[in-house]
Amino acid sequence: MIPVDEPLYGPAARAMRDALRATTAHAGDSDPDMDEALRRVRQRSALSKVAEYFTEHRPADPMTEAARMTAALTAVGLDVAAARPVLRSLPFPDTGITRGEYGHRVLAQAGGAR
Repeated sequence: MIPVDEPLYGPAARAMRDALRATTAHAGDSDPDMDEALRRVRQRSALSKVAEYFTEHRPADPMTEAARMTAALTAVGLDVAAARPVLRSLPFPDTGITRGEYGHRVLAQAGGAR
């Protein structure tokens, strides 16, 4: 039983959502709206990881396309299929932009989610 004053995103609510997902994921009763919302949350989380990486690891170095692809793959656990939507969301690096500036731009794009 969840107490009335429990926030929507508290541990008990999260556990209930996880249990609900586990029961519907295998029955084929997937809700397209929920699937889309979960995909966006995962993508926002991956974008936040990419932004965090660039602002913490060598932020003064110039931003390159290779770093963009490497960070996207690392953020999703080296899963190429999962990296594609993240790469589509990441802007191409401008000439002369640093990794730190790029990370802040990506973080702003992700809505500041951390």
